[in-house]
Amino acid sequence: MSYITVGRFTLPADLIAAIVAIVISALVYKLLNKKSIGDWYWNSLFIYIAVFKLSYALFNFKLFVDTPLSLIFFNGGMKGQILAAISLAVYTLFLSRKTPGMIRNEYVPIYLMFFLLYEMTLYIVEKNVAAVAFQFFILIVFYILYLKNSKSNRVMSTKVFILLILLEALLLSLFDGLIAAENLPILLIGLLLTVIQNIEKEASYHE
Repeated sequence: MSYITVGRFTLPADLIAAIVAIVISALVYKLLNKKSIGDWYWNSLFIYIAVFKLSYALFNFKLFVDTPLSLIFFNGGMKGQILAAISLAVYTLFLSRKTPGMIRNEYVPIYLMFFLLYEMTLYIVEKNVAAVAFQFFILIVFYILYLKNSKSNRVMSTKVFILLILLEALLLSLFDGLIAAENLPILLIGLLLTVIQNIEKEASYHE
């Protein structure tokens, strides 16, 4: 894991990348849609981060009991990532039932935007020029499609979503390893969103 030193503080690169992706995704959404992003966005982030952090206590219970403050500095690792992804999947399924069409219209493009920005920031921090160039290309393609869809009030097609996920998976396999701890849960969420998107699409056809 890479770290960034800011003054007296040393922070994990993935934390910086997550913050950048969270802020920019929300700002882009607001600029294009002329409204603030919904509560589902912040709820999703809270669920993922909370479960990821608290899972440390679950998987390292003795260490947590001995030093409770360790929860601040550590997380559940790979197991925690998977547990957080499962928790987010449950919340996503809840959203799809509560607000039909929301996953296709909002969750899918914002998920992609966050994921791409997150990886882009990590590669910039790591000074991986080749990966940054590849990631920048994928990001530009996404923004063009997202802007086009926003202006015409259309949703991103499942085929385009899958194509972008596959391109990102290719990039991860080339530079990070596809099954790296920080990548696997995010890709699993992408697969889940693909399934839900197809279900919502089929449901809309039968209405």
